[in-house]
Amino acid sequence: MARIASLLVAVALATGCSTSHQYTEADNQKTVDADLGTSFTVSVPAAGDAAPKPVFSPAVLEIAAGSTNEAGRRTFQFTAKALGETDIKIGRDFSLHVRVTSASDRPGMHVHTR
Repeated sequence: MARIASLLVAVALATGCSTSHQYTEADNQKTVDADLGTSFTVSVPAAGDAAPKPVFSPAVLEIAAGSTNEAGRRTFQFTAKALGETDIKIGRDFSLHVRVTSASDRPGMHVHTR
């Protein structure tokens, strides 16, 4: 039984039980918050062969190499690499305002490690 439990934990970790956020065209023109160092994806309908590249501030966000293009959708993965704000624009029809903050700046109980 212990072997099954440890196997399930390993599978859960390997499949990415993280809190990575996913944004779509339903989030168009919204403002979202991302913690420093976290990753998130933006998935929009594919616009044919001449698909536009995302425009954003590379000082605040980093984009993973390449994007996926499956089932008529283009998916981009971003990582919040510095504190600040930027807009992600993809073509004329999609815009997402991203605020990168530090989790330690939020109110609430903080855990300090030494």
